[in-house]
Amino acid sequence: MADASSSVNKVKNFLFSGTANSVETVKSFFNSQVYDEEKWALNMKLLRAAGMFAGSILLMRNYGDLMTI
Repeated sequence: MADASSSVNKVKNFLFSGTANSVETVKSFFNSQVYDEEKWALNMKLLRAAGMFAGSILLMRNYGDLMTI
């Protein structure tokens, strides 16, 4: 039993040791994508394309039977 609990503690320490660093990394990545005008323009194009794709899937799922011949 001592081996199992020490393994669990090692896993917990590994997972939670870099939590603050990970949050800061995500925040810095988000800020670099949002506040840079060139990256923001590309991200908006990608979001618009993904929205059109998802919208077309929903449209075809809901009203596809009306489009049959």
